[in-house]
Amino acid sequence: MTTPSRPLPRFIPTLTEVVDPASLNSTARLAKPEVETLIDQVQRQVQPIFERRLQEEFERLVRSLVAKQWDDVRARLQNEMDMMVRQSVLDALDKQASPDATK
Repeated sequence: MTTPSRPLPRFIPTLTEVVDPASLNSTARLAKPEVETLIDQVQRQVQPIFERRLQEEFERLVRSLVAKQWDDVRARLQNEMDMMVRQSVLDALDKQASPDATK
């Protein structure tokens, strides 16, 4: 075993301050409202971003839910229109052909 090259100090500093636990609780209570205030400030700043993002997601969801139904309605109405136009043209041609047939 080797001996230290320097002699050890005669006194070693130690923590001698006595801490009252009640003072710690009051300090924590004083700091807590500051934290709550900070949280409220951050939430107020983030709220518009949250609302915008929520609106975007809502619109995306509505578009995706409505897209299939919209396509079905579009196809049905297109078919109805095609049949109506076809019938109208046939009726018009039939009326045009009828007076010629009687002459």
